[in-house]
Amino acid sequence: MKDRIFKYIQRNFPNLTSDVHLRFELGEPFENGTDERINQVVTRVITLFEEVFHPEDYIYVYIKDWGMNEDIMFGNTTPEYVYQLVKDHNIEVETLFEFDEDYDEIAGQTIEIKQEYNVKIVYSQVKSITYKAILEGIGNYEQGREPSIGQSVYFISTEKDLIFHMYDDRGCIIHSNEVTKLIHMYRKYNKWLVDYWRDYFNGIFKM
Repeated sequence: MKDRIFKYIQRNFPNLTSDVHLRFELGEPFENGTDERINQVVTRVITLFEEVFHPEDYIYVYIKDWGMNEDIMFGNTTPEYVYQLVKDHNIEVETLFEFDEDYDEIAGQTIEIKQEYNVKIVYSQVKSITYKAILEGIGNYEQGREPSIGQSVYFISTEKDLIFHMYDDRGCIIHSNEVTKLIHMYRKYNKWLVDYWRDYFNGIFKM
């Protein structure tokens, strides 16, 4: 399972991204920590998720976990929560690495830092995945609410060539490899698009 999805990502969505994508605003204009913000975040993200994925679809849940190095500022106070939500599924695990650069002032040179993380993967029908709880947990994370999910979670459909990634309560991104697969989302939920990126999206999707 994991080899299949790794090869698919490398071939179609390197680094889990693509030029063809839409970024939706979830939390604004409500203030951080308010019930109004969380309610809007959850309502919008579930609406978008259920628009692109149907209950009978098979998808991968790709969980990127940095462990203790995950987030120095916030910290993940419920680190096992996301795994409790998928515990009834077969979970495959792989350890991967990313390389980052940092400047060593003492040595006076740029050094390459190897960062280790785990990827945990589930493959199942949408109707068998507790996606609402997962999305709400991601929304809770930077709002200081529990239970929360600090891991990066990607929902991937190899049949539809779509990646759905909610990065936090601010927004979510939907990636595809073809404009035609996202044009209906661009039109139907145009008011929810992040304004900062609107010119970019218009250049891709406006027909």
